[in-house]
Amino acid sequence: MVFTSLRTNRKTHKVHLRNMSLTTLTDMIRRESKRNQLDKFRSMTPFLEELSGKIEFNMQRISVAASFRKDGADGWCFAAYNGVVLLSVGQLTGLDEARLVKHLATLHPSTLAAFVGSSGRSAKILVRVSRIDGSLPSTESEALAFHRKAYLRAYTTYEGTLNFPVTPAVPTLEQNFLRTYDPQPYVNPKAAPLLVDESLDAMLTTKESSALPPQPMERLEPGLEQYAELEKRFTAVITKLMLTEANRKLAKEEPEVFFSKLARECCRTGFPQEEAICHACNDFGNLLDKETLRTLFESAYQLESVRFGTQSGYNKTQRTAMMLHEFMKSRYVLRHNVIQDTTEFRENTTWDTSFRLLDDRMLGKMVCEARLRGIDVWDKDVRRYALSTDTPSFDPVEAFLSSVSGCWDGVDRITQLADTVKTRNPQWHKWFRRWFLSMTAQWMGVMGAYGNSVAPLLIGRQGWRKSTFCRQLLPDELQFGYTDQLDLSSKKEVDRTICQYLLVNLDEFDQLSRHNQDGYLKNLLQRADIRARKPYKTQVSTMRRYASFIGTSNQSDLLTDPSGSRRYLCVELSGPIDVACRPNYRQLYAQAVQLVEQGERYWFDDNDVEEIMENNRRYMNMGVAELTFHDLFRPAQPDEEGCEWLSSTVLLEEIRKHVGSRTTLSAITFGRYLNGLPGMRTKRTSHGNKFCLKRI
Repeated sequence: MVFTSLRTNRKTHKVHLRNMSLTTLTDMIRRESKRNQLDKFRSMTPFLEELSGKIEFNMQRISVAASFRKDGADGWCFAAYNGVVLLSVGQLTGLDEARLVKHLATLHPSTLAAFVGSSGRSAKILVRVSRIDGSLPSTESEALAFHRKAYLRAYTTYEGTLNFPVTPAVPTLEQNFLRTYDPQPYVNPKAAPLLVDESLDAMLTTKESSALPPQPMERLEPGLEQYAELEKRFTAVITKLMLTEANRKLAKEEPEVFFSKLARECCRTGFPQEEAICHACNDFGNLLDKETLRTLFESAYQLESVRFGTQSGYNKTQRTAMMLHEFMKSRYVLRHNVIQDTTEFRENTTWDTSFRLLDDRMLGKMVCEARLRGIDVWDKDVRRYALSTDTPSFDPVEAFLSSVSGCWDGVDRITQLADTVKTRNPQWHKWFRRWFLSMTAQWMGVMGAYGNSVAPLLIGRQGWRKSTFCRQLLPDELQFGYTDQLDLSSKKEVDRTICQYLLVNLDEFDQLSRHNQDGYLKNLLQRADIRARKPYKTQVSTMRRYASFIGTSNQSDLLTDPSGSRRYLCVELSGPIDVACRPNYRQLYAQAVQLVEQGERYWFDDNDVEEIMENNRRYMNMGVAELTFHDLFRPAQPDEEGCEWLSSTVLLEEIRKHVGSRTTLSAITFGRYLNGLPGMRTKRTSHGNKFCLKRI
């Protein structure tokens, strides 16, 4: 299989031929050496489409259906048929859709290669074809007849597979594409040929309408790149109008008439109404005020398109509701944040890319704008629309994890992040990796009936950037989910926090009371969901827990409950944490998602718990009674000489003989402390639990 590259010399007008293999072709696409010329061509694509202009670009064309050879000084002729059909999917919004089409093409077993086109707004697909017996035509006439049928076969097959309209073309052996650049082209040298039965007569039928919007501009996602793309198209429309002397004179003498004509031209070319108004205000706001331009454009779009709300059979209420629906969809993009349980909005332009909370002030502005447009609505109408199911749901965590899934480059970013924490604890890297995977697994919803029940506690001096490190664990897209304010005195507030936040920093952990540490917080760490009744609701609903926990402290004696110390990963810092370089969040979480999906363990087993308990003994906050106990007794074995079986009450009485009334510890709390000591043997008697001890 040999492909032919053709390029015409501008000076001599001679055609230069170069034959290459599939490997050479894909290497050339992957390592494009003429990027400046290609970037210039891609930047001019909108003008070429709108103005139907022709600009000379000295770029190679690659023929794939057949290979050719020199025929004399200036000519060239057919050499061999490759059995490859070139399909092109054009009129895409940009590189994102081109890459999507390329990915869809890779799912078909007959795809030999797929890559982004030279314009950056198209995708090229090379389809391998052959006869029923696997052979290919040998002569030029046979190859041309076969290629026409093969093109029809490939066209109809891929048209239904891609969900994007394939651009129809006249099937010839000279079909080619402009030299392009794609750093990740898809190549499958072992592609199974698409079999073509030459006995069946067929003809290329008219392309069926696609389910996608007819105008690619309607599929644009917000962003600076898309805004610049639309600005080029808007400039192209203005340029078309200004080519005539009458329109130039009209722009100077009667600008309102000119802008009405510009608006009708934008509507005719399929330019979205709100985008047209936005670009007109930015470009010509010095000539006419914003409201005048908006009125001119809205009137022109109504004249050019089907008149809205004038059909018979609709009463006033229905027309008002329909007009409000159309107004809100044209002016704003709304979404319901399922984690925060709030409605967010942005203006329906590619310039406005960030969503903001829909508060009462913004609702009031929407009402005023709707009434200025002649829609008889009030606050409750707009609020009812914004809070209805017409507003699509949006899960920011799912959206972020989906965007990074399958994108990991293989570099261990989790270990790199753990390296920024200066500590002599040999278990830190293993513990942090497991906790980080557990946090990601909880966001993914794969932990089932369990929650992320372990929390790292960073212990170090003030100013060692512990809180900054905790905050930087979340990417910018998920920063809304970070909090260091948890009011444990209000259980309703705690329930709301662990369901609406992603990472809770227990800042100054040593300030938490013994009661909160020993009971409520320990139970909170292991909960998988929350069952509660929301305000103004009658039924009890189950809310999913998202939050994982991390903590900081300047003191090392911060744990009060030995039985619950396995919930905390106490790590003492040996120096300030390096937070100067922010992590590559996309690769960091892409690694975590892939490791969880591959089945790497993200929970702590019994061996891990023993290591944690052993590590945490040095961080216990012991009162006078506990310290005195360790001065007087130690756990013993029942068969050990001199051992005694003593109850917690007897022990406290003996301890008070040494320390007096300086301890207010109860016998029950002290008994729980003794039960949690390693190596402690107990037995139940008619007088309560007793502990096997030996005096020191």
